Amino acid sequence: MAWHTAMARRFAWRAVGGLAMALALGGCATGPTHPALTGAQAQLPDLIPVRDFVASRQSTGGYQVSPDGQRIAWFGVDGVVPAIWVRSIDGGDAKAFRIRARSVRFSADSRWLVISADPTGDENHRLYAGRVQGPDTGLRELMPAPRSVSRLVEAVDGGADFVVASNQRDKKVFDLYRVSAEGGAPVPLATNPGSVSWWGVDRAGQVQARTRVQGEQITLERPGAAPGGWVTAVQWSRWESVNLFGLHDGGRQAWALSNRGRDKLALVRFDLSTGAEAVAFESPEVDLDSVTLSRLTREPLVAHYMPGYPERKVFDAGLATRLTALAGNEPAEVRIISADQSDRVLTVAVTTDRGARTYLLRDGRDPEFLGETRLSLIADGLATTVPVRYAARDGLPIHGYLTLPVGLQSPRGLPLVLLVHGGPWARDRWGEGTMRQFLANRGYAVLQVNYRGSSGYGRTHMEKAMGEFAGRMHDDLIDGVRWAVERGVADPSRVAIYGASYGGYSALVGATFTPEVFACAVDVVGVTDIARLLEAAPPYWELGLPWWHRYVGNPAVPEDRARMDAKSPLYRAQHAQKPILIMHGVNDPRVKLEQSEWMVAALRKAGKEVEYVTFQGDGHGNQKWSNNLTMYRKTEDFLAKCLGGRTSGFDYYQLGAWAF
Repeated sequence: MAWHTAMARRFAWRAVGGLAMALALGGCATGPTHPALTGAQAQLPDLIPVRDFVASRQSTGGYQVSPDGQRIAWFGVDGVVPAIWVRSIDGGDAKAFRIRARSVRFSADSRWLVISADPTGDENHRLYAGRVQGPDTGLRELMPAPRSVSRLVEAVDGGADFVVASNQRDKKVFDLYRVSAEGGAPVPLATNPGSVSWWGVDRAGQVQARTRVQGEQITLERPGAAPGGWVTAVQWSRWESVNLFGLHDGGRQAWALSNRGRDKLALVRFDLSTGAEAVAFESPEVDLDSVTLSRLTREPLVAHYMPGYPERKVFDAGLATRLTALAGNEPAEVRIISADQSDRVLTVAVTTDRGARTYLLRDGRDPEFLGETRLSLIADGLATTVPVRYAARDGLPIHGYLTLPVGLQSPRGLPLVLLVHGGPWARDRWGEGTMRQFLANRGYAVLQVNYRGSSGYGRTHMEKAMGEFAGRMHDDLIDGVRWAVERGVADPSRVAIYGASYGGYSALVGATFTPEVFACAVDVVGVTDIARLLEAAPPYWELGLPWWHRYVGNPAVPEDRARMDAKSPLYRAQHAQKPILIMHGVNDPRVKLEQSEWMVAALRKAGKEVEYVTFQGDGHGNQKWSNNLTMYRKTEDFLAKCLGGRTSGFDYYQLGAWAF
């Protein structure tokens, strides 16, 4: 007994000593060493702790108002656990469903919440239902099937039913089911013949249309006279985008963001019987991003687009005045997040480059502040992001964003991080950007580039990326660095490239194809072998693989595979010259962990400097704050060594991160 008591005391003293040492280390922040960040001309703001970027008990968002306008639900934290909260709209009787959620939606009768979650980061999304009223915080899974994906399609008017798409029958495609939040087995509505890429469901829960991928064509079909029969209505090229939503007029009409017969995505009213399009709004500069429809009339309320700073077209003058008042005189993206069934109660998010704040709008009342994101909570110490534009070496206009650290009287010759977005069929946006702000606070200029292949700038800009992985797509990034150097912003000897997914691929291309440009590279869940990425793709990618084949090749074709291998960083590991940091979620279903393991092994075999970090319980992007804490800490320490910025040292949140 004495021996056990002595051991317990010794362990306790070690724990206390370790805690004391950790807390001491918490004060061991390292100042910048790059000359542009030191001296009288550089008065950098306070170093914001890593924990403030990745974890906050005060941060909230995603506010949803119930259809009856009586309740509100939002993303928050219960103690230290992620949760969905719900309460009456005037306050009181709040309760939390403890779950790390992806999305939340009220049933049409306002009595239930349906929550989408990805518990293990493998993107097998699950759906859970919980009662809005009463003390019960239990959740029931709606589509319990292992290793399958379930997605909400529509809340059915008048009750607690939802239409759900699930690949539980065939992992390659999605069938439709009707499920009730109140209980009972799912009821099959429509079976996918193997080629349906979209189901058109109205708010009565009726299947009114579907699109099928057939070779080079997309075929829109309507239900036929015979039960289970379908009739072709219209066809278009599969390389055109027609994103249908908002069925109305008894299922005869829909809205669409379409570039059929044009370069840019425009808002059109789409006749589901004839395919005729009537343009309601378009921008001559860029694609429209999204459209918010009235719950009451199904007519457009707001269309959003982003040529540089965010812009919007509000279709109602009174609403335009209210949204403009929330935005103030500064650039801001103002989005209606939810509305009740009368459109008289709205939740509105106002997003700037320093975070997002959400407000409740009710007729006849002043806006009510609801909550704000992590960045908004620390907005006073954050930097300004501005749109930029330059010409690529072949003359193509390239748009992007530049963020400069705060506190420099003459921001010239700075260490620069080229922060590359993923996709690649996505884009960088002005607005909330946590990594961008984190890097700027550490002393770096941050350049984000919407290289060719990025979405948002029209079909022509995207299609210029065909065959250009590790080619002109990468040239656009290098040309961005040269632009920053020529403007005097960047120190050419202290440039890092950082990215996730396709951005991680770009970081490794930078490290192995153009190593003379970069002082170091950071790759997060990046592709290293393009051909094997496609061969190991999730089964539900099958209908979309021809898009990849069009842009990068088909690994089953020997000539294509040879070109894909030539553009894969894995086979150029010996050309790396500078330090590389590679990080990856172990449950990633898209870019599987083996992609990073192969690259790390190849780099180490070639005697190259590489650091490797994995994240348990996460996949293609981290959901767990503890993993993000590690990722940000590793990033700041790594970049401080190669670029000369500052680092915060040990963050005391690391002491408890193991528990999450």
